[in-house]
Amino acid sequence: MRAQGADVDLTKPQPKANNRPPLRISGPGSERSLEFALWKSDVPANEVVGSMEHGLFCTGAEKLRYGQKLETWFVTRLSRNLKELAAKQGYTLADRARSVFEDKSNGADFRIGATLIALDYRACIGSDTASGSAYSKLRWEVFSARRQKVVYSTVLESSFASSSKMGEEDFDNAFALAAVSNLLGDPKFVEMVKSGGLTEADEGPRMATMQIAAEKVVNGGVAQSSTNLVKAVVTVESGVGSGSAFYISRSGHLLTNHHVVADAKFVRIKLSDGRSLVGEVLRSDKARDVALVLTDPVNIDALGLRSNALQVGDEVFALGSPFGAMLSGSLSRGVLSARRVVEGVPFLQSDVAINPGSSGGPLLDASGRVVGIAQLGSRSAGVNLFIPIDDALEKLALTVTPMP
Repeated sequence: MRAQGADVDLTKPQPKANNRPPLRISGPGSERSLEFALWKSDVPANEVVGSMEHGLFCTGAEKLRYGQKLETWFVTRLSRNLKELAAKQGYTLADRARSVFEDKSNGADFRIGATLIALDYRACIGSDTASGSAYSKLRWEVFSARRQKVVYSTVLESSFASSSKMGEEDFDNAFALAAVSNLLGDPKFVEMVKSGGLTEADEGPRMATMQIAAEKVVNGGVAQSSTNLVKAVVTVESGVGSGSAFYISRSGHLLTNHHVVADAKFVRIKLSDGRSLVGEVLRSDKARDVALVLTDPVNIDALGLRSNALQVGDEVFALGSPFGAMLSGSLSRGVLSARRVVEGVPFLQSDVAINPGSSGGPLLDASGRVVGIAQLGSRSAGVNLFIPIDDALEKLALTVTPMP
């Protein structure tokens, strides 16, 4: 194997690599979109990276030197083969992805970059035919739009050889395909995509399961019990803004978004009757944007939680404090529009409104039970996203009883 910045020694055998077949992806991972976005070369211009012979008898060997033309040749084939093979293996491509947000600007869920570390191309080129062998060493990196950082990095070697003549374009594509297959055949790459780009560091230490007794929940449905439902929803002030939260126990446990409490240990909780309490942030999952807050026990019935799934078209209601405490207790109505996976994460989509300050508030069914937590509003009319309540409880390792 040659060192970076040194010409290929054509008197020595060419490096060989153990190529592997690509792995097919299925399930949630297949909905996350990929895009070949960045290219870099550590190989200096004019460096010898192989040789080319010509004619029927493969004579007149010439040194092959790295330059802009050769780089374009390699990148074009690498990009095209990555796109085609990823589609065959079940991945979604960026140009085929459809977001529920019209103003989404971060493109693909995962942007793939490659850095060429070494290239050794030795071929006999005839009239539109080629034979020989080729070797590459690439550093692959993947940037997650959701995590806003590189979530995968590895160096992979690949090679291709053919002693019999084949189409020149076929030869070059087979060489590029070997490099791409090694990436898509890496189990760590597949698992990274399936996990949504989360790493152990993102997930943090695993939380121990916490049991919470709701004790008494609001019953009677939204129409009959709106006053008691409003009492269970509060305004949260963390010093960086305000949001909403809701009680899931009379002992003072509240659910909200992580981005509502930010990194604060304590937040200010304002009840619908004007009282103000201190809330302690007990648990938080930044990746899923959920948090558990505890206040002193309150004489307020908690909101019941719904464990069985809603159907698309079912009526839903949102409670929150749009634009702060002054408009706390605001209730809006809509329907469950769809179930979505956005950047690999499940959401409930509804036309019920989310305004600034409503984040962290509950999404209720007609019986007044919580089915989701408000997270994202969009400029697109009637398109708003909520975290499924089951997912929020799982990420915070919570078990709440009673839960029908």
